[in-house]
Amino acid sequence: MHISKYFLLSFSICLSLIACDQTSENNSEEIKPGTGEFYFQQGLNSKLPAEMLANFKYGLDSSKIDNDTVHLKLLDGVIYSFNRLRNYDSSLVYSSKMIDQSRIYGNVHFEATGFYRKAIIHRSLNDYKEYFRNAFISRELHLADKDSAKAGRRTIEMANAQSKLTDYTGAQETAAEALKLLDPIDSTYFSTAYNIIATAYRNQGFQSDAIREWRNALAFAANVKDSLSNLNNIALSLQDEKNYNEAIVIFENILRSSDSTNILSKARFLDNLAYTRWLQDSTANVEDDLLEARNIRLLKNGKNGLLASYDHLSNFYRKKDANVSKLYADSLLTTAMELDSRSAQLNAIEKLIQLSPMESVKELSTIYIQLSDSIRSENAQAKNMFAKIKFDEEQKELEIDQLQDQTALQAIEKEQLQDQIIILSLGSLLVLVSGGFGYYYLRQRHTRDKIREAHRTESRISKKIHDELANDVYNVMSSMDSIAPNMLMDKLENIYNRTRNISRENSSIPTGADFLPHLLTTLSSSLPADARLILRGENSFNWKSLSPEKKIILYRVLQEIMINMNKHSKASLVAIVFSEENRTLHIQYSDNGKGTSRQSLKAGNGFLNMENRILSIKGKLNFETEQEKGLKVLIQIPI
Repeated sequence: MHISKYFLLSFSICLSLIACDQTSENNSEEIKPGTGEFYFQQGLNSKLPAEMLANFKYGLDSSKIDNDTVHLKLLDGVIYSFNRLRNYDSSLVYSSKMIDQSRIYGNVHFEATGFYRKAIIHRSLNDYKEYFRNAFISRELHLADKDSAKAGRRTIEMANAQSKLTDYTGAQETAAEALKLLDPIDSTYFSTAYNIIATAYRNQGFQSDAIREWRNALAFAANVKDSLSNLNNIALSLQDEKNYNEAIVIFENILRSSDSTNILSKARFLDNLAYTRWLQDSTANVEDDLLEARNIRLLKNGKNGLLASYDHLSNFYRKKDANVSKLYADSLLTTAMELDSRSAQLNAIEKLIQLSPMESVKELSTIYIQLSDSIRSENAQAKNMFAKIKFDEEQKELEIDQLQDQTALQAIEKEQLQDQIIILSLGSLLVLVSGGFGYYYLRQRHTRDKIREAHRTESRISKKIHDELANDVYNVMSSMDSIAPNMLMDKLENIYNRTRNISRENSSIPTGADFLPHLLTTLSSSLPADARLILRGENSFNWKSLSPEKKIILYRVLQEIMINMNKHSKASLVAIVFSEENRTLHIQYSDNGKGTSRQSLKAGNGFLNMENRILSIKGKLNFETEQEKGLKVLIQIPI
């Protein structure tokens, strides 16, 4: 559920409350024409945005602005009017003016409101990074002003921004935080928070959790339209769970209950009902209903709904008429590109790959891979971006607090300047702490230097093997090519390949931004031709938090595991999962190979090398293996 429709409601309530307060203050004094308050009231009573804007600006230009609050209310009214007129550039200018004036007046409430107005403008411009940033600043100001209810509402805005950029985990956490801040009377915002959490669960595949949260949203729904929307989402999650009977009952009920005047809602419910019936029974006669929903959306220009219609129709016709199915897949791609929906584009291309002639498949597959990689990269960047915004803004506040603390400390030190005993005690304590820190620093540096020197040694060996030994073997092979028997040449080629492999296994490791791509390439290239690698969580972890030395150790240990798997395991499936718990990076490796006994595993040099490497960075290494039951490895590295 989007929250843009609450902007008008919030603005009206805010201004109405302010107007009521002002009216009560002026009970004994009539509002005089030509004053700022007079034009503010005129603006509130105006019906057209242009008329509203004119009255609010007249008030600002008036030489009789009553007080600071009236000035700020008029600025807020101008911003609102420009938003109604979609003149966002002017709206941003006046939002900045409102923030500056609020700081001059020392009015934290209106300063927070100014940042909120900026957030709404950026949401309208689809700039979700600035939407999040301004909502976050507004939330922090409301918290400083002891207004947790408004802080909760701004937290909802933050969660909505994260959801828009598919940071579902972040959106879920932020929405849960909002629930702790909201006032119990804010039922609409409670419903929105639960809706965001439910959407995150559904997009992550947790349908039963999504259904539970949508039922929570349903309990707080403010009107029939929102209730039907929540029920529709519940039915879609039931559809995902293949619980078609219950989903169909819900769709039938909401279709009967839907407002006949809202034709696009009817199309949405009709399309979902027909498609669910077809999923339950592929022989069900739902073609007319699917086409009717499509026609309504075309007539009413409901492009977002058309994405669902074209998807459903392409699936419906796939086995009935491949050419018709392809036409709908083409329409899905065109509409997705118009709406700049990357996920819908990916869905359309996937369908076209299955429906197109072979000469088109290669080009489509290339586009699919590029788009998929782009989406994956953007999702990872979005998660890091939101975390960075929070961190940067919190650092600013921390620096201000530290500056204030430093000023206070200097005053205390000045007053206690004569107290030599305390000064000496502090000095002694400083020496002890510095000594302890110095010892710790030297010890850590020694460990880092050992790891780096080992890495440099490995790289030198790799280069020497590649530049001298491998090249010499290759030259011998070339000189004997015409005279040596094939069996001898095969043995020489085997020696050459083994030499090149040793060189690659000890080559240098990038520890900067290219570390993860290099690691993933190494893992993939280590697989046998008939094996499959599954990776999970590699983009969720902030690799910048891991030191270069720990990256080198992790790379070598995973490389050793993959080499042993390739040599001995005969696995057809390998899974590696990255996660972070309590400031510790967890890497879980498992394969379906033939396994071995723990005694055989520990007897090998490979295990001892891996164990020594992990222990050198205070990590942990655990193995689980049995004959014919594969291998499981848990690596834990402190961050």
